[in-house]
Amino acid sequence: MYHVHGTHVVPGMTPDQQRTAHRWEKPALVAALLVIPYLLLDHFAPSGAWEVVVDILYAGLWSFFVAEALHMLWLSPSNWAWLRRNTLDVTVIVLTAPVSAWPETFEVIQVLWLLRILDLMPVLHRQVMRVTVVRFAFILWGLTILAGGLAYTRLEAGQETPPDLLEAIYWANTTVSTVGYGDWLPHTWQSILLTIPLQAMGVVLGAILIAGILPLFDKEFAEGFTAKVSAKVDAMAGDVADIEEDVQDIETDIDDIAHGERSQDRVLAQIALDLAELKRHVGLSSHTRDPPT
Repeated sequence: MYHVHGTHVVPGMTPDQQRTAHRWEKPALVAALLVIPYLLLDHFAPSGAWEVVVDILYAGLWSFFVAEALHMLWLSPSNWAWLRRNTLDVTVIVLTAPVSAWPETFEVIQVLWLLRILDLMPVLHRQVMRVTVVRFAFILWGLTILAGGLAYTRLEAGQETPPDLLEAIYWANTTVSTVGYGDWLPHTWQSILLTIPLQAMGVVLGAILIAGILPLFDKEFAEGFTAKVSAKVDAMAGDVADIEEDVQDIETDIDDIAHGERSQDRVLAQIALDLAELKRHVGLSSHTRDPPT
């Protein structure tokens, strides 16, 4: 949550500070993705070597988040502005600190570490895969039901028949989708409070999916409409070509007719000249045969 675009660069940084901030992006993405196996391993509470792995992951992830926040605080041109923009990050880091002063139920707050994946989605988009609106919606859905399921199992652990992880994820999914079959219900006040944001997230996910899917239909409609228009234009272009050809034929015929009329005029003129010449000769002959008295 360091920037609206999800990078570590904040407004006002110098070019050197920006380069330094960008170096944190890949390690931060790796750390954020490691949160998923850590939370799963921590849920199953393994013993022996796996327990050591869980402790190392916890200490390593929390230490990385602290170092990252401190370094970004040092790089940021305005410390107070950075703290205001990252209040949730700082709060989660403080409440998940390895201190015995916090109640045991505070461990459920560790699921909020998954928010770092959403924060680094632009880095995931640049480095790993193209994140479309639909993909973002499904990633958000997956993280929501995973976090909700893990939190539900921990908050409902004291019940007579506590849910396992699969049942808890199922409950989170029915809550997010607002279906609510009723076979699993929240029994503690913490679980009831957890239900409220999960139900609200269902509305958000629906809106994101609609925003991502509608343009696909609009694109198909636009492409189909464009194809139809192109076909009509092509047909009209063919008709225009035929009309132009017909016009050229008519013009040729007119030229031919005009040429024919000019030829006919010349013939008629010649005939008139010949007739005039003939009349002149006839007139001369008659005068020669009849002498004057």
